[in-house]
Amino acid sequence: MLSEINKFFISDIPHNRPLFYRDNRTVCFDEFKMDVARYSNVFLHMDAHDVILFVQDDIYLFFVCFMALMQAGKDVILPAMLNEQNARPLCDITNTIVTNQNIALPDFNFVDLSQNFGTNWDFRDMDARTLYFFTSGSTGTPKKITKTFHNLAAEVALHNKMQQNLFKLNPVMTASVVPYHMYGLLWRFLIPLVGGIIIDTDMIFTPEELQSAQNKFDKILFATTPSFLDSITKYKNQYQFADNCIGIFSSGSLLGAKTSKMAFDKFGVSPFEIFGSTETGGVAFRQQSGGDVWTIFDGVKTHTDDNGCIVADSDFCCVRPYPMSDVVEMQNEHQFLLKGRADRIVKIAEERISLPEYESKLNTHRFIEQSYVTSVQQNGRDIIGCVIVLNDDGKNFIISQGRRALVNDIKTCLAPWFPNVALPRKIRIVNEMPLNPQGKILKSEIINLLQSDMSEPVMQNLIKTDKDLSCNLTFLKDSAYFKGHFEECPILPGVIQLYFVVKFIQQFFHITLNKYDIMKLKFSNLVLPDTLVHFELHKLSDTEFSFSYENGDVKYSAGKIIIKE
Repeated sequence: MLSEINKFFISDIPHNRPLFYRDNRTVCFDEFKMDVARYSNVFLHMDAHDVILFVQDDIYLFFVCFMALMQAGKDVILPAMLNEQNARPLCDITNTIVTNQNIALPDFNFVDLSQNFGTNWDFRDMDARTLYFFTSGSTGTPKKITKTFHNLAAEVALHNKMQQNLFKLNPVMTASVVPYHMYGLLWRFLIPLVGGIIIDTDMIFTPEELQSAQNKFDKILFATTPSFLDSITKYKNQYQFADNCIGIFSSGSLLGAKTSKMAFDKFGVSPFEIFGSTETGGVAFRQQSGGDVWTIFDGVKTHTDDNGCIVADSDFCCVRPYPMSDVVEMQNEHQFLLKGRADRIVKIAEERISLPEYESKLNTHRFIEQSYVTSVQQNGRDIIGCVIVLNDDGKNFIISQGRRALVNDIKTCLAPWFPNVALPRKIRIVNEMPLNPQGKILKSEIINLLQSDMSEPVMQNLIKTDKDLSCNLTFLKDSAYFKGHFEECPILPGVIQLYFVVKFIQQFFHITLNKYDIMKLKFSNLVLPDTLVHFELHKLSDTEFSFSYENGDVKYSAGKIIIKE
């Protein structure tokens, strides 16, 4: 029996039915089908059976190439990034790449997409095709996960049935997620395609772009991640959104209660959260306006193992049944509460410590907005390290009372629940948690933070747009970069000022700076410990930023950064 996605290509769809909105025009069914046929004929002439697909900056081309590879009978590898380092392991699968990027990979064969073998095609059943996904690599090396197109097609059918009342309102699907991972491929492409709603191919990277999409379309659905919604929460007083977003979908990590409520207040809808994994597909869903309980999807069977971890079994799973590492508390046959990850229990001096419980206690502290806890090595033994985001009261406290007073206050808060050996030995204060594009904590970055002596300045009154960033910074006197520079009169080194310029460009504008020049650099006054400094960063072009550190009439430093690569 053909899946709904297969049926889509052979059904009696009007040739002028709009499927995509691209470059300020609609792309209709006939045009899309012709594009798929043209590329399918190109791919049919390839000897390779397995093909790497890596198309960036052109979502429509990605969709076309993906379907064309399926129709050409190819199995598809979907890396989230492609460079010399992460391409090397892919050689074990194939050395053939379909891409629109100019990448120097001498051991690979690049498919010439300019070829044209005509637009005639014979439809092929795609359900047996194999897809290779890669986890986000938040713990290090990405893990390869093998699934069939049938796994995806089954999940597409489920969600289209669940969301049919929304789809009947003819919204446009907008998204801040890319289609290189399973959640993005489903919600960015396959679900709205089969559901009969138009897909906007523009990526949404900023709140301003979301506002623009709302102004462009009558009604929208928005597929996103907790990290994007968190960013709106941080700048919530800057933005007002229209009331035409009729549905928000979120996956990749858990959505905080505060962020979920903010989304409801801003958009009038409670985000539809999907719990699962690349291996299992969707397992359960919730909308926090209805509470914390997760409801298991129709067609998914679950039970718990001896450790209380959920085991999922459905047509979406790559292996049936699939044991997960998430501890749950079953409420009834169809609902559960998440209790945390089983692999996040560590031993500290023979004491078993639940890291999710540790974070839960930390997050009740009057000064803490968010925390992440892990074990790290120090002098050959495991200790507890914490990375913490402060709320406004916490920032005011650390500025007025100092870092040591804050650390002591945090330890006092934890002492009733954890033994002395398990109190945090390393605490790092950050302005934002390091997250990957799917909104998951980058554990490797957490370890780097805990092993580094580089402490961030306290950031307040942050205002961020797509071209500008401004905030107040306080460089605390007990920061490592004041030590030895100079003993009698410590000052903030110029190299540290430049370090944070580069860091903020990467953090807030999502630009990787491999090579750059610093121009028109001028240091006018000394920045002393605990001095409040107003920082501004302006995007002059795609490759040029200006920056300044000042306080009223006092200018500390200014310059420009020119990105070379």
